[in-house]
Amino acid sequence: MSTVRTGVGMGILLGLLMSVFLWATVSPAQAQTSDFQECQDKITSLEEQTASVTSDKSEASLLNKLTQASSKLEADKPQDAIQKLTDFQNAVTSLLAGDKISDADATTLIAGANDVIACIVEHESQTAA
Repeated sequence: MSTVRTGVGMGILLGLLMSVFLWATVSPAQAQTSDFQECQDKITSLEEQTASVTSDKSEASLLNKLTQASSKLEADKPQDAIQKLTDFQNAVTSLLAGDKISDADATTLIAGANDVIACIVEHESQTAA
């Protein structure tokens, strides 16, 4: 039963990940750093969520990916930031597959990363318009 549940959960998470990735690659325009402050705030919130639900070893790796995403936004490289957030989602999915994080916590973290990606894409499309 748990294998089936994990398989279904993984399928849902991978489907969300792929749809966000495809959506994010539609708009490659550049934006100014200040335009991404809302997105930076969302990354900070995601860092706090990550720290509250992961072990020390997993936490360091995940937080590093979020720090890199934030740095990419500061450097006006939103597509690179999206890639780091996608790397974060993949790492969370791997932790879920290894039973190192609960389904609920994985879903929360992936949804948080999707929220940041959506923020970046929205700011890029506003700049391109």
